[in-house]
Amino acid sequence: MFIHYFKYCFITFLRKKDILFWTLLFPIALSSFMYAAFGNITETTELAKPIPVVVIHHHNDPIFDQVLDVMSDGDNAILKLKDMNEKKALQALDDEKIVGIFYVDDKISLSVKGNNLKESVLSTFLDEYLQKRETMNFTNVYACRDKLKTHGTQDNLVSSFYAVLAMSSLFAVFSGIDQIYCFQGNLSSLGARRSIAPTPRSIIILAEFLAGLFFQFLVSSLAFFYMKYILRINFGDRILEIFPVLLLGNACGLSLGILIGSLSFPKTLGGKLGLATSFSMILSVADDLCAPSVRIMIEHNYPILNRLNPATVMSDALYSLNVYDSLNRYYTNLFYLGAIAFILCLVSYFFIRRNRYANI
Repeated sequence: MFIHYFKYCFITFLRKKDILFWTLLFPIALSSFMYAAFGNITETTELAKPIPVVVIHHHNDPIFDQVLDVMSDGDNAILKLKDMNEKKALQALDDEKIVGIFYVDDKISLSVKGNNLKESVLSTFLDEYLQKRETMNFTNVYACRDKLKTHGTQDNLVSSFYAVLAMSSLFAVFSGIDQIYCFQGNLSSLGARRSIAPTPRSIIILAEFLAGLFFQFLVSSLAFFYMKYILRINFGDRILEIFPVLLLGNACGLSLGILIGSLSFPKTLGGKLGLATSFSMILSVADDLCAPSVRIMIEHNYPILNRLNPATVMSDALYSLNVYDSLNRYYTNLFYLGAIAFILCLVSYFFIRRNRYANI
């Protein structure tokens, strides 16, 4: 019976257009609008990759060559040197296959095609080198090159897409309300039939919860893949670790929906959906979805609220994966998400088990 309920509950979710819209299409549309509004966000995150350049020597400058070697060596290289003659280099620059050309003559110069962020980085690098040429040593070069070891980007704009993923997971609240609404005999005819069915309630509830969680996890994963591979948002290289965050985040959203659905108020389905929408959006706004630095302000004044907000905990988990080398903060956030989901399910259970009907 468990497999039977799981299968048909999953199929039912696939046919619910309103849930598909809010949990899949809306996050995809919102992330697309955000991407369009932010403009060249890809360019800022692409700075994690080495900038391709060509060096044309008309004179020897061993100091500059050694500096370039340092800047283009290792896993955290800033530059990527390409070997071309001047004619091919100019063609590559015009085709945007390289970003700049360094000319080593009596005076070192730089040729670029555009005036974007990568070109500015090259220009700043050359200005710094020329200013410090007489006093620069290799220790200074390494000091300029060393940076915090991360697995992605610290671009603040990426945190907005963390908030979209968190919101998408919280919208599992609609699936939770739908599940519990169809389980209560005084609210729906399906609930009435289930109330007198010989199948134990625990089997039905567990099967529907896991089916809803599996459905929501697939939906959130599709939204994530869209942002990463279509919009090319830099979520770092710890991709597998992102999925437990999505799974537990959806568990929190689903559990919240079950709790709201099991409350004695509001009485109608529309009222419960309105309450769920309002509460989910408040949690998402507190996670910097609509305005920056809201989460930081809450952290400074009421840090406990950030630990109780599953959207904030999800974003912090994704942020820690992208920025910190250690996974301690990531695992702490997973614990918070699991605890929130468990507590919500436990409270919902006490509400549901008290439901008794004199007649149906």
